[in-house]
Amino acid sequence: MNLMETIHLHKNDFSKTEHKVYDYIVQNPTAIETATITKIAELCQVSTSGILRFCQVLGYKGYKDFRFDMLHYLHQEHVEVNPENLFDELTSKYLSVIRQFNNIDQNKLNQLIKQIKNTKNIYIIGVHYSSLPAKHLVLGLQDLGINTYFAYDYMQASHLYNTIHEDDLLIYFSIEGNQNNVSRFFDLTNASKNTYMITLNPKPKLLIENTLILPGYTLSKQSIVDLQSIVVIFVELLLNMFHNTLKED
Repeated sequence: MNLMETIHLHKNDFSKTEHKVYDYIVQNPTAIETATITKIAELCQVSTSGILRFCQVLGYKGYKDFRFDMLHYLHQEHVEVNPENLFDELTSKYLSVIRQFNNIDQNKLNQLIKQIKNTKNIYIIGVHYSSLPAKHLVLGLQDLGINTYFAYDYMQASHLYNTIHEDDLLIYFSIEGNQNNVSRFFDLTNASKNTYMITLNPKPKLLIENTLILPGYTLSKQSIVDLQSIVVIFVELLLNMFHNTLKED
């Protein structure tokens, strides 16, 4: 029996409050990827203690253990899809990811927008599949009159990184958030407070204080291509929010 079957099995065991959690998680299971217990409570319109009781009914000590098993379930799920319904199935999965954008850390996002606005030198790095959303941000900022420096391969990134000063802003795109290739060319392990990483991986191996985790990691694991589209949509949202701050001046 998988986790979702277990959740359905306990449907009649939940209180009225816990049923709100049940309804939300059944409809939005991938939200667990990036959401903290506080965020899930907010989305379900219950208290954090309501989330804890929901997890305990299922036999877990707390949300952390439940989330671990949910992530395992999501990453291992392989559903047979009727080829005739494949387009609808894929569309639904993408829409589910887009609806989770409200789980993105708004404080860090607003902080990044503020730094883009107030920093003279902006450096943007994105290599391989991560280069497309990075370039999209570069071109969008240039259209808004903001000059940037851009690197799309590791040799360029290494040269660019060595020119960055502590007060400059660095935005690093990495879909997986790994550090193996990065560490060969430049060291982000001691990144300054003005360095931001944008990734899909909720548990990136590269640890940077200002990390914006986007939804869609589970979908990226089920796809034959890296989900550049999700990051590009985020970039477009970022650019529109940034443009709005310019209008306020």
